[in-house]
Amino acid sequence: MTESAGSVFVTAMTAAYDFDPHEYALIVSAASTLDEIEAMEAALAESGPVSKGSTGQDRVNPLIPALANHRLTLLRILRQLGVENEAPVSADQRQRSAKAQHAAQVRWGVQSGTA
Repeated sequence: MTESAGSVFVTAMTAAYDFDPHEYALIVSAASTLDEIEAMEAALAESGPVSKGSTGQDRVNPLIPALANHRLTLLRILRQLGVENEAPVSADQRQRSAKAQHAAQVRWGVQSGTA
């Protein structure tokens, strides 16, 4: 059985940093949030982005806004710890981030006249 995202996160963070007890409590909270995100993403992958409402109408799967809230919660916890850049991200997210950084650098170069 593979480890959950939360347990991997706790292991990585406690290996890299020394935390005070109150900070460790935030690490545990972040781990729990990661596990919840992982479970919601799996459920969303299974059920899809559209669900049926009470009268049979199509509507956005309620997991989508719940995931957004959990991701914001995770970011807030990581900011409290000062480790928001340590959050686990997928390869797809890293690729998008690298492309966005490159685009920003190109824009900056053009705007400053150095490109």
